[in-house]
Amino acid sequence: MNTIFVDTSALIALGNKRDDLHQKAKRVRKALIQQKCAFLTTNAVLLELCNAFSAVPHRNSALQLINAIQQSKNWKCFEIDPLMKPGLELFRNRPDKEWSLVDCQSILVAQQFRVTDVFTNDHHFEQAGFNVLL
Repeated sequence: MNTIFVDTSALIALGNKRDDLHQKAKRVRKALIQQKCAFLTTNAVLLELCNAFSAVPHRNSALQLINAIQQSKNWKCFEIDPLMKPGLELFRNRPDKEWSLVDCQSILVAQQFRVTDVFTNDHHFEQAGFNVLL
């Protein structure tokens, strides 16, 4: 089973009907489900999702996405706390990149699980050598 790392931008696109990438994200998600892919994310990505959808009218969208992730057998949400030190080290060692700390931690998780495809439109994952799907 192919595992796909899911980044914040994909979740935002799926949860926000007005997002420019909403329709494309839905098509990519449908194709990945049909391919019986497994999905991997981190609690930091979910934190970013909640931050992006913190306005009262959007909070329910974030909660619906998180509930679906938590209830699905096809999803794994990796707790990043053990990755704080290595994530900071990657952040420190790549001053040429504008990678956020969450990006650095997500890159480490994706590498640890030998993921090659990332459901995102964030070009930082391309810079790190991943195939970006959105």
